[in-house]
Amino acid sequence: MGLPQMLTTVQVARLFGAETPEEIKTRQRYLAQLRFRGQGPRFVKHGRMILYPQDAVAEWLEAGETDCTRSMR
Repeated sequence: MGLPQMLTTVQVARLFGAETPEEIKTRQRYLAQLRFRGQGPRFVKHGRMILYPQDAVAEWLEAGETDCTRSMR
């Protein structure tokens, strides 16, 4: 079994639709908040670098899928 494909925070931000440098920074801050709260995709920290396994990002996005915008109460 080989190593999983890893994504940087910039690559994940682009998956979220970020295009401009400011949008990328905003999405990176959002990812940092999710990491702090333990709510984002699994990640690996190598020194100061944060890397996300590609399959972890896909699983996290799929787990958030819904067919309704109304909140469940």
